[in-house]
Amino acid sequence: MSPTRAQRAAALGAWTDDGGGDDLVEAGTDELEAIARYAARRDHLETALADAIRIARRNGRSWSQIGARLGVSKQAAQRKYSKLTS
Repeated sequence: MSPTRAQRAAALGAWTDDGGGDDLVEAGTDELEAIARYAARRDHLETALADAIRIARRNGRSWSQIGARLGVSKQAAQRKYSKLTS
């Protein structure tokens, strides 16, 4: 999770924990917490994937090979991840 997103999530969580004001109607936050959990997982997976691609490139793997594993063309893989391997 990016620091900005993490800070916003923490601030929102603190606000909802404090009640956010007396005139608010109580609402379940399970679905919002699920969204935050999935966003954190996504961010973790994106970081892990970028690391794996960086290592693959360092070990001489081609963009064609990487794209095939991602299920995209070599051009799509290169366009999305090449700046991470520079």
